[in-house]
Amino acid sequence: KTYGFIIFLHCYRAFKKKIFRNKNIEQFSSNLDDINKFEYQITSQNNEDGIIEYIFSKIPNNKYFVEIGLTFNEFNSLNLIKKGWSGKLIEMQEDECISIRKLLNHFFPNSNVEIINKLINKDNINNLVLKNNKSKVIDFFSIDIDGNDYWVLKNMNLENTNVVCCEYNHWLGNDNKKVMPYNANHVWKNNGYWGASLLALHELMTNKGFDLVAVESSGTNAFYVKNKYASLFKTISPITSWRSVGRFDNKNSVLNIKENISKSNFYELK
Repeated sequence: KTYGFIIFLHCYRAFKKKIFRNKNIEQFSSNLDDINKFEYQITSQNNEDGIIEYIFSKIPNNKYFVEIGLTFNEFNSLNLIKKGWSGKLIEMQEDECISIRKLLNHFFPNSNVEIINKLINKDNINNLVLKNNKSKVIDFFSIDIDGNDYWVLKNMNLENTNVVCCEYNHWLGNDNKKVMPYNANHVWKNNGYWGASLLALHELMTNKGFDLVAVESSGTNAFYVKNKYASLFKTISPITSWRSVGRFDNKNSVLNIKENISKSNFYELK
Protein backbone atom coordinates (compact mmCIF):
# COMPACT_ATOMS: atom_id res chain seq x y z
CA LYS A 1 0.00 0.00 0.00
CA THR A 2 2.80 2.41 0.87
CA TYR A 3 4.60 1.72 -2.38
CA GLY A 4 1.40 2.24 -4.34
CA PHE A 5 0.77 5.54 -2.61
CA ILE A 6 4.31 6.71 -3.42
CA ILE A 7 3.76 5.86 -7.10
CA PHE A 8 0.43 7.71 -7.02
CA LEU A 9 2.07 10.85 -5.61
CA HIS A 10 4.88 10.62 -8.15
CA CYS A 11 2.45 10.43 -11.08
CA TYR A 12 -0.38 12.64 -9.79
CA ARG A 13 0.75 15.99 -11.18
CA ALA A 14 1.69 14.70 -14.65
CA PHE A 15 -1.60 12.81 -14.96
CA LYS A 16 -3.70 15.78 -13.82
CA LYS A 17 -1.90 18.12 -16.21
CA LYS A 18 -2.49 15.74 -19.09
CA ILE A 19 -6.20 15.06 -18.62
CA PHE A 20 -7.05 18.75 -18.17
CA ARG A 21 -4.90 20.12 -20.98
CA ASN A 22 -6.34 21.84 -24.04
CA LYS A 23 -6.41 20.14 -27.42
CA ASN A 24 -3.14 20.16 -29.32
CA ILE A 25 -3.88 20.37 -33.05
CA GLU A 26 -0.32 20.42 -34.40
CA GLN A 27 0.13 18.00 -37.29
CA PHE A 28 3.38 16.28 -38.16
CA SER A 29 3.37 15.78 -41.94
CA SER A 30 1.87 17.38 -45.00
CA ASN A 31 0.79 14.47 -47.24
CA LEU A 32 -2.50 14.08 -45.38
CA ASP A 33 -5.89 12.56 -46.09
CA ASP A 34 -9.26 14.18 -45.44
CA ILE A 35 -9.68 12.36 -42.13
CA ASN A 36 -6.48 13.91 -40.74
CA LYS A 37 -8.19 17.30 -40.44
CA PHE A 38 -9.99 15.86 -37.39
CA GLU A 39 -6.75 15.08 -35.56
CA TYR A 40 -5.98 16.40 -32.10
CA GLN A 41 -4.16 15.25 -29.00
CA ILE A 42 -5.14 15.46 -25.35
CA THR A 43 -4.06 12.19 -23.75
CA SER A 44 -3.16 10.01 -26.74
CA GLN A 45 0.42 9.36 -27.83
CA ASN A 46 0.10 11.61 -30.85
CA ASN A 47 -3.06 12.89 -32.55
CA GLU A 48 -5.08 9.71 -32.16
CA ASP A 49 -7.69 11.33 -29.87
CA GLY A 50 -9.24 13.32 -32.70
CA ILE A 51 -9.33 10.42 -35.14
CA ILE A 52 -10.93 8.17 -32.52
CA GLU A 53 -13.59 10.78 -31.77
CA TYR A 54 -14.36 11.19 -35.47
CA ILE A 55 -14.60 7.45 -36.14
CA PHE A 56 -17.04 6.90 -33.29
CA SER A 57 -19.15 9.87 -34.30
CA LYS A 58 -20.05 7.67 -37.27
CA ILE A 59 -19.96 4.11 -35.90
CA PRO A 60 -22.64 3.03 -33.38
CA ASN A 61 -21.02 1.73 -30.21
CA ASN A 62 -21.49 0.55 -26.65
CA LYS A 63 -18.47 2.47 -25.36
CA TYR A 64 -16.26 -0.54 -24.69
CA PHE A 65 -12.51 -0.65 -25.39
CA VAL A 66 -9.49 -2.90 -24.93
CA GLU A 67 -5.99 -1.42 -25.04
CA ILE A 68 -2.67 -3.24 -24.80
CA GLY A 69 0.47 -1.29 -23.96
CA LEU A 70 0.33 2.09 -22.23
CA THR A 71 2.03 4.81 -20.25
CA PHE A 72 0.06 5.94 -17.20
CA ASN A 73 -0.82 9.40 -18.59
CA GLU A 74 -0.61 8.75 -22.32
CA PHE A 75 -2.64 6.11 -24.09
CA ASN A 76 -5.34 6.01 -26.74
CA SER A 77 -8.24 5.04 -24.48
CA LEU A 78 -7.69 7.59 -21.71
CA ASN A 79 -9.81 10.24 -23.42
CA LEU A 80 -12.52 7.59 -23.85
CA ILE A 81 -12.43 6.86 -20.11
CA LYS A 82 -12.94 10.59 -19.53
CA LYS A 83 -16.07 10.29 -21.68
CA GLY A 84 -17.47 7.39 -19.67
CA TRP A 85 -16.27 4.40 -21.66
CA SER A 86 -15.55 1.13 -19.88
CA GLY A 87 -12.98 -1.43 -20.86
CA LYS A 88 -9.79 -3.30 -20.24
CA LEU A 89 -6.16 -2.15 -20.03
CA ILE A 90 -3.35 -4.70 -20.35
CA GLU A 91 0.22 -3.70 -19.56
CA MET A 92 3.37 -5.70 -18.72
CA GLN A 93 4.95 -3.09 -16.41
CA GLU A 94 3.68 -3.47 -12.84
CA ASP A 95 4.37 0.16 -11.86
CA GLU A 96 2.29 1.43 -14.78
CA CYS A 97 -0.61 -0.77 -13.69
CA ILE A 98 -0.38 0.35 -10.07
CA SER A 99 -0.26 4.01 -11.02
CA ILE A 100 -3.11 3.97 -13.53
CA ARG A 101 -5.34 1.97 -11.18
CA LYS A 102 -4.86 4.49 -8.39
CA LEU A 103 -5.13 7.50 -10.69
CA LEU A 104 -8.37 6.29 -12.28
CA ASN A 105 -9.83 5.56 -8.85
CA HIS A 106 -8.98 9.10 -7.79
CA PHE A 107 -9.91 11.15 -10.87
CA PHE A 108 -12.63 8.90 -12.31
CA PRO A 109 -14.06 6.98 -9.33
CA ASN A 110 -17.10 5.82 -11.31
CA SER A 111 -15.06 4.40 -14.17
CA ASN A 112 -15.34 0.70 -14.96
CA VAL A 113 -11.90 -0.30 -16.19
CA GLU A 114 -10.21 -3.65 -15.62
CA ILE A 115 -6.42 -3.38 -15.37
CA ILE A 116 -4.38 -6.49 -16.10
CA ASN A 117 -0.66 -6.74 -15.42
CA LYS A 118 0.46 -9.32 -17.98
CA LEU A 119 2.92 -9.71 -20.83
CA ILE A 120 0.88 -10.28 -23.98
CA ASN A 121 1.97 -12.90 -26.49
CA LYS A 122 0.40 -14.69 -29.44
CA ASP A 123 -0.68 -17.60 -27.25
CA ASN A 124 -2.46 -15.74 -24.43
CA ILE A 125 -4.05 -12.89 -26.38
CA ASN A 126 -7.51 -14.39 -26.78
CA ASN A 127 -7.68 -15.69 -23.24
CA LEU A 128 -6.78 -12.31 -21.73
CA VAL A 129 -8.91 -10.18 -24.03
CA LEU A 130 -11.95 -12.40 -24.46
CA LYS A 131 -12.06 -14.30 -21.16
CA ASN A 132 -15.60 -14.38 -19.74
CA ASN A 133 -16.95 -12.18 -22.55
CA LYS A 134 -16.35 -13.98 -25.83
CA SER A 135 -19.55 -12.58 -27.33
CA LYS A 136 -18.97 -9.00 -26.13
CA VAL A 137 -18.39 -6.45 -28.86
CA ILE A 138 -15.09 -4.56 -28.59
CA ASP A 139 -15.80 -1.16 -30.10
CA PHE A 140 -12.20 0.00 -29.99
CA PHE A 141 -9.07 -2.15 -29.79
CA SER A 142 -5.61 -0.57 -29.57
CA ILE A 143 -2.29 -2.39 -29.49
CA ASP A 144 1.22 -1.00 -29.03
CA ILE A 145 3.64 -3.57 -27.65
CA ASP A 146 6.75 -2.49 -29.56
CA GLY A 147 7.59 -5.77 -31.19
CA ASN A 148 5.26 -8.71 -31.70
CA ASP A 149 2.19 -6.66 -32.61
CA TYR A 150 1.73 -8.36 -35.99
CA TRP A 151 1.85 -11.89 -34.58
CA VAL A 152 -0.48 -11.07 -31.71
CA LEU A 153 -2.99 -9.49 -34.09
CA LYS A 154 -2.69 -12.47 -36.40
CA ASN A 155 -3.68 -14.86 -33.61
CA MET A 156 -6.38 -12.64 -32.12
CA ASN A 157 -10.04 -13.36 -32.75
CA LEU A 158 -11.31 -10.03 -34.11
CA GLU A 159 -14.75 -11.29 -35.07
CA ASN A 160 -16.49 -9.03 -32.52
CA THR A 161 -14.12 -6.06 -32.83
CA ASN A 162 -15.18 -2.99 -34.82
CA VAL A 163 -12.16 -0.67 -34.85
CA VAL A 164 -8.46 -1.53 -34.53
CA CYS A 165 -5.63 0.92 -33.93
CA CYS A 166 -2.19 -0.62 -34.44
CA GLU A 167 1.32 0.76 -34.57
CA TYR A 168 3.38 0.13 -37.67
CA ASN A 169 7.13 0.41 -38.15
CA HIS A 170 7.49 3.51 -40.33
CA TRP A 171 11.22 2.88 -40.80
CA LEU A 172 10.43 -0.07 -43.07
CA GLY A 173 8.92 2.05 -45.84
CA ASN A 174 5.72 1.67 -47.84
CA ASP A 175 6.74 -0.82 -50.54
CA ASN A 176 7.33 -4.06 -48.65
CA LYS A 177 5.64 -6.56 -46.32
CA LYS A 178 8.33 -6.98 -43.67
CA VAL A 179 7.72 -8.37 -40.19
CA MET A 180 10.00 -8.91 -37.22
CA PRO A 181 10.17 -12.68 -36.58
CA TYR A 182 8.18 -13.67 -33.52
CA ASN A 183 10.18 -13.45 -30.31
CA ALA A 184 8.32 -13.82 -27.02
CA ASN A 185 11.30 -12.30 -25.19
CA HIS A 186 11.71 -9.26 -27.43
CA VAL A 187 12.59 -5.99 -25.68
CA TRP A 188 12.11 -2.74 -27.60
CA LYS A 189 15.16 -0.66 -28.44
CA ASN A 190 15.20 2.45 -30.58
CA ASN A 191 17.09 0.66 -33.34
CA GLY A 192 14.29 0.07 -35.85
CA TYR A 193 14.07 -3.67 -35.16
CA TRP A 194 10.47 -4.10 -34.12
CA GLY A 195 6.96 -4.61 -35.45
CA ALA A 196 5.87 -4.74 -39.05
CA SER A 197 5.59 -2.52 -42.10
CA LEU A 198 2.24 -0.89 -42.82
CA LEU A 199 1.79 -2.98 -45.96
CA ALA A 200 2.27 -6.20 -43.96
CA LEU A 201 -0.26 -5.11 -41.36
CA HIS A 202 -2.64 -4.01 -44.11
CA GLU A 203 -2.62 -7.43 -45.73
CA LEU A 204 -3.28 -9.05 -42.36
CA MET A 205 -6.14 -6.71 -41.45
CA THR A 206 -7.69 -6.99 -44.93
CA ASN A 207 -7.75 -10.77 -44.56
CA LYS A 208 -9.48 -10.33 -41.20
CA GLY A 209 -12.23 -8.20 -42.72
CA PHE A 210 -11.09 -4.64 -42.04
CA ASP A 211 -10.50 -1.52 -44.15
CA LEU A 212 -7.87 1.17 -43.62
CA VAL A 213 -9.45 4.57 -42.93
CA ALA A 214 -6.70 6.61 -41.25
CA VAL A 215 -2.95 6.89 -40.77
CA GLU A 216 -2.15 9.42 -38.06
CA SER A 217 0.07 12.30 -39.19
CA SER A 218 3.08 11.36 -37.05
CA GLY A 219 3.43 8.08 -38.94
CA THR A 220 2.81 5.96 -35.85
CA ASN A 221 -0.64 4.38 -35.87
CA ALA A 222 -3.05 3.06 -38.50
CA PHE A 223 -6.80 2.77 -37.98
CA TYR A 224 -8.91 -0.04 -39.41
CA VAL A 225 -12.69 -0.41 -39.32
CA LYS A 226 -14.83 -3.50 -39.90
CA ASN A 227 -15.86 -3.94 -43.52
CA LYS A 228 -19.53 -3.32 -42.69
CA TYR A 229 -18.67 0.24 -41.59
CA ALA A 230 -16.24 1.06 -44.39
CA SER A 231 -18.89 2.85 -46.46
CA LEU A 232 -19.09 5.50 -43.72
CA PHE A 233 -15.52 6.56 -44.49
CA LYS A 234 -13.18 7.19 -47.36
CA THR A 235 -10.91 4.15 -47.36
CA ILE A 236 -7.25 4.85 -48.07
CA SER A 237 -4.17 3.14 -49.48
CA PRO A 238 -1.33 1.90 -47.23
CA ILE A 239 1.10 2.97 -49.95
CA THR A 240 -0.01 6.54 -50.62
CA SER A 241 -1.17 7.25 -47.04
CA TRP A 242 1.96 5.81 -45.41
CA ARG A 243 4.03 8.44 -43.68
CA SER A 244 7.28 8.47 -41.75
CA VAL A 245 8.24 11.28 -39.44
CA GLY A 246 10.51 10.06 -36.62
CA ARG A 247 10.29 13.48 -35.04
CA PHE A 248 12.12 12.45 -31.87
CA ASP A 249 15.20 11.19 -33.72
CA ASN A 250 18.18 13.35 -34.65
CA LYS A 251 20.25 12.91 -37.79
CA ASN A 252 22.74 10.50 -36.23
CA SER A 253 19.99 8.44 -34.66
CA VAL A 254 18.22 8.12 -38.01
CA LEU A 255 21.43 6.96 -39.71
CA ASN A 256 22.06 4.37 -36.99
CA ILE A 257 18.50 3.06 -37.19
CA LYS A 258 18.60 2.70 -40.97
CA GLU A 259 21.97 0.94 -40.81
CA ASN A 260 20.68 -1.47 -38.17
CA ILE A 261 17.55 -2.23 -40.20
CA SER A 262 19.68 -3.09 -43.23
CA LYS A 263 21.47 -5.72 -41.11
CA SER A 264 18.38 -7.10 -39.34
CA ASN A 265 16.59 -10.31 -40.21
CA PHE A 266 13.07 -9.07 -40.94
CA TYR A 267 10.80 -11.71 -42.44
CA GLU A 268 9.42 -10.77 -45.87
CA LEU A 269 5.84 -11.94 -46.38
CA LYS A 270 4.99 -13.33 -49.82
